[in-house]
Amino acid sequence: MLKFLILILLSILGAVAGENYFYGLNYGVNQDACPSYENIKADFEQIKKYTNRVRTFSLSVCNEGALALQAANELGMNIYLGMWIDRPDTFNSEIAALKNILANSQQQSLDKIDAIIVGSEVLYRKDTDENTLANWIGTVGDLVKPKGISVTTADVYYEFPPVVVEKLDFLMMNAFPYWEGVTADQGASTLMDHYDSVVQKANGKPVRISETGWPSSGGNFGASVASPANQKLYLSNVLCVTRQRNIDLIYFSARDEPYKDGVEAYWGVMNSDFTLKSDLPATLLANPC
Repeated sequence: MLKFLILILLSILGAVAGENYFYGLNYGVNQDACPSYENIKADFEQIKKYTNRVRTFSLSVCNEGALALQAANELGMNIYLGMWIDRPDTFNSEIAALKNILANSQQQSLDKIDAIIVGSEVLYRKDTDENTLANWIGTVGDLVKPKGISVTTADVYYEFPPVVVEKLDFLMMNAFPYWEGVTADQGASTLMDHYDSVVQKANGKPVRISETGWPSSGGNFGASVASPANQKLYLSNVLCVTRQRNIDLIYFSARDEPYKDGVEAYWGVMNSDFTLKSDLPATLLANPC
């Protein structure tokens, strides 16, 4: 009996151990070294210490969509499933993966899916035109909306033409003041200016921030300096203002990604081994203001 009570207590403590310091965190994978299901689940267990929501970037590459959804379901986490589309052939691969996920809904619940994100910065990279993207979003919407799943796209703050906005349930904007060459102390106000500009284009639809962050190391960009101190300053200011304004923010990124080049490797809240960066303690995440 005592052993049974101890197990129950440990289960309760495990359930409450995590804190929702973030609305969500972005999670990328090394496409040249695809993670197993066990790897993804272990990663999500670490992410869950800081948020109950994760965003991925592809369905078909590494079979990430199905594996990530399975891990989210087992851990009771919410998930934004991203579709990586940059050409008609990649769209077709992602649609095929999406259909497989929907077809297996009796085995894998769809309830934890916050939305399907049709493309990441497709218009910013000029991978396709706005009408084609709108059509792709419409095609995905026809598949998932009958299942009660929302559909959106994520792009930079100035890439939301009306034909695309019309197809979205809500807007997801990316903005990185670091890449605009501003100082870290100007970063949060710059981000909010961009957010407000997207709100003006949204026709009353909700706007969420799908990516923003600041690197802790690597090269500088104009007046933007990559350093642990500046990452701390930007993160604390952004967490403070988005909480004050009740803005949903998926921070970029959950961890450092050493398989990327240069400064791109150092945007994580956590180190690559999922230890929290020393300049970003839980006390700061809990009380950023």
